[in-house]
Amino acid sequence: MKPRFLAKVVFYAILDSFFHWLSWIGAVAVATALFVVQAPQRQIGVQEINSQIIVIIIANVAFFAICGVYKSLWQHPGIGTMIRTGTAVLLSTFAVYVALRLHLGFWVNPAHGVMAFYFMLTFTLIPRLYRLVFEIIVSYMRNYLRILPKKTVGNPIRTLLIGAGDSASSLLLHPSQQGSRPRKILGILDNDPRKHGYALHGATVLGGDEKIPQLVKDLDIDEIIVAVPSMDNEALRRIVRLTPVNRCKVRLLSGLSSDKASDVLREVNIADLLGRHETVLDTNRLNSWISKKVVMVTGGGGSIGSELCRQLLQLDVEKIVIFDISENNAHNLKDELDLKFGQAGRFKVAIRIGSVQNAKRLDEVFAEFKPSVVFHAAAYKHVPLMEEAPRLAIENNVLGTYRTALAAINHSVERFVMISTDKAVNPTNVMGASKRLAEIATLGLNKKSLTEFVCVRFGNVLDSNGSVIPRFKRQIASGGPVTVTHKDIIRYFMTITEAAQLVLEAGAMAAGGEIFILDMGEQVKIVDLAESLIRMAGLTPDVDIKITYTGLRPGEKLYEELLLDEEGLTKTENDKIFVVKPVLTPNQAELMDELAINFPDDGDTRAAIKRFVPEYRQEGDA
Repeated sequence: MKPRFLAKVVFYAILDSFFHWLSWIGAVAVATALFVVQAPQRQIGVQEINSQIIVIIIANVAFFAICGVYKSLWQHPGIGTMIRTGTAVLLSTFAVYVALRLHLGFWVNPAHGVMAFYFMLTFTLIPRLYRLVFEIIVSYMRNYLRILPKKTVGNPIRTLLIGAGDSASSLLLHPSQQGSRPRKILGILDNDPRKHGYALHGATVLGGDEKIPQLVKDLDIDEIIVAVPSMDNEALRRIVRLTPVNRCKVRLLSGLSSDKASDVLREVNIADLLGRHETVLDTNRLNSWISKKVVMVTGGGGSIGSELCRQLLQLDVEKIVIFDISENNAHNLKDELDLKFGQAGRFKVAIRIGSVQNAKRLDEVFAEFKPSVVFHAAAYKHVPLMEEAPRLAIENNVLGTYRTALAAINHSVERFVMISTDKAVNPTNVMGASKRLAEIATLGLNKKSLTEFVCVRFGNVLDSNGSVIPRFKRQIASGGPVTVTHKDIIRYFMTITEAAQLVLEAGAMAAGGEIFILDMGEQVKIVDLAESLIRMAGLTPDVDIKITYTGLRPGEKLYEELLLDEEGLTKTENDKIFVVKPVLTPNQAELMDELAINFPDDGDTRAAIKRFVPEYRQEGDA
């Protein structure tokens, strides 16, 4: 036993001796005053106090130690502490009862009223006295002996809670979980009218969330805490929308599993508002597929590629080959992985610079590392830029994919996973059409080789390089305006982490020839996204930051799709991943031979695309 803990046990045992003596005296006095103890028993109870007190103290100290009461933090007693204390008091009371009977003889019953009052006094008195003694000692040490530093106390944070459930109850019962500054809970809001008017640990339920604007003003609220971990994104967006964020902050209660307040209360982020609950990697299933294998990630320095590398390093891979045309992206990622993963990052990760359009360079890298698995994430992705340069979109997204796939076949790669997009479905732009062509090219090769070719299709990724959210943040930081192409435009979103995890899961499920569709949830209005980001910055949309509409860009749709008309979804064992088995026409299956050889150098690129992707529609098409 450590000396510090032993000293703590001795200290508590001394306190126990005094507290239990008080409880026994009090129990006898109360029982006598209420005439619970009959005359003969009263005389026995009073006479036996001195002779039995040693037994009482020993029994209580022993059972308190056995039940772990001395290991509790009495400055922060909780339900676990109370359960341990109640168990110890119950057992010690029974032990005292048995001891009295043994001392008096089994034919004489000690006063049952005395025992009942003793149990109640001990259970209710001791936890409060512990807490009081602790606070007195700490206050004395801090203020007079100056052994402990004084707490830095500022003005209390005037707080409003959302939700009158278990999470709010736990937060109210654990002041240490409320942050480093003192906090004053001025009320609770809950949309269940049955709770209105009632109090939860002293905080009154004042009504539903529609009262947020008025209460923030009337009560001068500094902070709103959403204490409903299961709240859906629409309800959270409503709270953010109702909150005058220039007056107070909105924070989320993420759980009470940690003693650190920073792990419990956190700022609302954009992923919370979109309702994306990230999945957890099934490492056993992935390791059974990818263990001890060399994995190559093309476009490894990009948003999805880099996150795939981070996730792969948590698995039992032999080596990760980052293949990217951008030396800066690849180099920065390598530095990050070295710092985060240490030796694994240094020895398991290799960088090779090159373009997927360069067949010779691809052959060199494949020959050097002999990868078993390829994740193909290299692509041009910006719709307006590819509308201006359609030839480059075909060369990189289609021919680059095809050449990488051929290198995979030539070097006996087991599985090739191509990252696609929802823009490939009924495309109205060159970028989407090029990704659809890339899907057709890889799936067409599946029947011609031992390599298993699959595609994974999903929508927009939050905070990816060049995406709408970083642009909105830059516009807000510069004072606006925030530019949205159309007031009704909607998109699917998921986090980078979730997208990479689901790509790995889909890769593990593949058998070859499938397109995996990731569950993107509900589409989100881009203007709602812009308004949420403005509010999260503590500003008011169209007052502090203007939102302007610039009109749809060439090739841009109001909404995206994840399925072609002829495709049908099948569920997989992961409820966020679906699969389709597309049927390719002979024309599509053979297209790459013709496309690679006869694609016009200076002809009509869009017309050539349409020959192989008939669902492609340009602006002005009927």
